[in-house]
Amino acid sequence: MPKICAVILDYFGSSKTITCLQSLTDQDIDSAMIVDNSGDQKANMQLQKALSEFRQNNPHLPIHQIINQKNLGFAKGVNNALRWLEKNQPHRYYLLINNDAEATPGMLSELIKYMGENSRAVLAAPVIDTGLKLISYTWYHRFTGLMFSHHVIGTFPYLTGCCLLLDRQIVDDGLFDEDFFMYGEDVALSWRLTMSGYDVTCVKNAIVRHKGVGSSHQGELFYEYHLARGHVLLARKIAKCCWEMPCLYAGRLLTLLARAIMRTIRYRSFIPLMAIFFAFSKHDVLNAKT
Repeated sequence: MPKICAVILDYFGSSKTITCLQSLTDQDIDSAMIVDNSGDQKANMQLQKALSEFRQNNPHLPIHQIINQKNLGFAKGVNNALRWLEKNQPHRYYLLINNDAEATPGMLSELIKYMGENSRAVLAAPVIDTGLKLISYTWYHRFTGLMFSHHVIGTFPYLTGCCLLLDRQIVDDGLFDEDFFMYGEDVALSWRLTMSGYDVTCVKNAIVRHKGVGSSHQGELFYEYHLARGHVLLARKIAKCCWEMPCLYAGRLLTLLARAIMRTIRYRSFIPLMAIFFAFSKHDVLNAKT
């Protein structure tokens, strides 16, 4: 069985995808899976051209590819790739990495070393270098949805989906909860694995560079809605019992409403407030960008 396959989602970013791939050529990966999640013919043609040039310069690296007819979102896009790999060419480990991230020398070997030395380790992430600061864990507050860079009472640590090395034993018909389109699936994953007794760890000696801004722009309804929707979904996903849910929903309503008001003033637009309404009324009308 091949040991490591890198899985990269592309969304209108062929040049970034190639840069990411190039950073992995000396990381001892056995193959790469590129998922075109743009749902756009022109974007796909640009990606095909870029991958063709990359293959010419790196003929010994097998590259698989999935082309989605529409943007399936992060969770489903990754899950479909993992399902295909598990059925057709399973690997011992899968490296999920954003196409706007770049591996630094030795990153993957440090992640593999940690996984091999810790029997309960099934998910590991490198430290994220944003160019301004280093990020290891992010701490998510269960009752408010607020996020912190350090532990606060009521929070739990999670690993962001920017770059994750996972053991195939946790790939059970996919990895992420597909109720999430984007934002929140990594929080839910870390919570689920931690509650199951697995080791979810940030490896200090491994570093990935990430300076991306994501696939949407702050202030747009697409971004504002899915961010709010992710927090609302998490209220149900991380509740320990049914009586907690009203408290979790109420806490998010307060914090999301305060955030939306500030952003409405900042952007001089009612879009952030509209997004809150859509998220709480469960109008899933924006599950794909058109």
